[in-house]
Amino acid sequence: MDNINITQKYTLCMLKEKKTLYEKELSPYLIVSMIVEMMLDGNLEITDKNKVILNDKIPTANYNKRLYDIIKDMKKDEVLLKSILTSICYGFSSKNLKSIVNTLKDSMVEDELITLESKKGLIGNKEVVKIDEDKFANIIKEIKTEFLEKRNLTEDLILLASLLNSTKFLKNIFSKYEKEELNNTLKEIKDTEIAKKVKIAQAAINNMSAIITAMMINVAIPV
Repeated sequence: MDNINITQKYTLCMLKEKKTLYEKELSPYLIVSMIVEMMLDGNLEITDKNKVILNDKIPTANYNKRLYDIIKDMKKDEVLLKSILTSICYGFSSKNLKSIVNTLKDSMVEDELITLESKKGLIGNKEVVKIDEDKFANIIKEIKTEFLEKRNLTEDLILLASLLNSTKFLKNIFSKYEKEELNNTLKEIKDTEIAKKVKIAQAAINNMSAIITAMMINVAIPV
């Protein structure tokens, strides 16, 4: 499973629950996942004020490169994470979001994480996404084994668990006892020296959870 990126693993878990890549409530977390992934790969930095600064190193994953180019087109040395999410996920046009998600979807088809089928609907054909159940099970097994036994807590695994926790998937993936143990491990990690990048990313994820919740309330309530 090492050849599968954080965002691909996270998306596979999301698809298990939501069956679609175009869930309005969850799409911001996909963008956050990509930003975190690019931070680990040295493509960008996240400041303590939740601002994104692009580096000269171009991402290798096509979906990250698409997001990187969109941020670059904002033509600012530093861009607030909130501004990136607002522009891509809650703007007047969904063009950029669709282009990113479609590129991610293509990469997951290529890596045999998902398959696409066409199903007849009332107004034409509808695309149905099916996940590879074995690969999904392997991801969950990996998280449970490493976190509950506290054996090999890599940056990627910590960030994946943090992302899953922020979107409440853990309540369906883990038992009550397992979730308590995992949360305890996450708390322990925050007090150790395990990678400054991981701590910054966890703070960004937590901050984004609050921002996304506020955004969804504003979208749902007419002004």
